Amino acid sequence: MLYAEIANVYEEIEATTKRLEMTDLLVGLLKKTPKEIIDKVVYLTQGKLYPDFVKLEIGVAERLAIKALARASGRSEAEIEDDLKKSGDIGETAQKFIAQKKQVTFFQKPLTVQRVYETLDKIARTTGEGAIDAKIALLAGLLADANPREAKYLMRTVTGNLRLGIADMTVL
Repeated sequence: MLYAEIANVYEEIEATTKRLEMTDLLVGLLKKTPKEIIDKVVYLTQGKLYPDFVKLEIGVAERLAIKALARASGRSEAEIEDDLKKSGDIGETAQKFIAQKKQVTFFQKPLTVQRVYETLDKIARTTGEGAIDAKIALLAGLLADANPREAKYLMRTVTGNLRLGIADMTVL
């Protein structure tokens, strides 16, 4: 399943204020999700990778996310920070800069839910010497292959601020 399908549903959920419509959109997404990855889609929709009893978070601060976005978009960290100050949303900033990125990747691979989840899992589990650079490289790799909408929700997910307006109980 492509991550773009999830990002499109996230966009629709974010656009509505109607609780029943949000639930219907979420149900539609889960119905078309292959059973092998349903757990991953549910966790990503909650803005996390694991159940709460697993005390492991993605562990990407805004500063690290800015560095990854700068690398993926070919823009300076200062440009990204300026835009972020204006928008107040790392996702909106990522969407804008990925849409305008200066370098095009010739071997761009579409983002799948499996790839996104596995990469975010690697980011969460990366520790020790060189961990920050490794996390930046992994996130930048996803962003380089992402379309603008995917970049928006990737950045919100990794920084822990998905902003969909759905609570855990809605998902359950």
